Amino acid sequence: MMSGFETIVMYLGMSLLVVILMLAGAYVLGPSRPNASKHSTYECGMPLLHLAHTRRYTVKYFLVAILFLVFDLETVLIFPLAVRYRELAAVGWGAFFEIFIFVAILLAGLIYAIKKGAIEWD
Repeated sequence: MMSGFETIVMYLGMSLLVVILMLAGAYVLGPSRPNASKHSTYECGMPLLHLAHTRRYTVKYFLVAILFLVFDLETVLIFPLAVRYRELAAVGWGAFFEIFIFVAILLAGLIYAIKKGAIEWD
């Protein structure tokens, strides 16, 4: 019988072996016919207007991405609490107030972002 550590090492080793075999198989069996059109950038069938590295992106893209991550993590953290709320409620009001404080802080952050115009897309 193997211990937990040996099982994990064996699982990671087998996973790595499968990945290497799949990449090697694709390299050996896959056709390779390079040409200029395959190496060009494809953007919805439209020709490129400018190179991507010569144009600056607005901060709004990154701000929206950060806000999405914050509120996505909020959902991930609140879901288990909602599933086990009855068990937490049996312990007392402490869990309820902790959840309330967590949601209140995130709601304050959302209100701040709305007031600063982070959600508006110009």
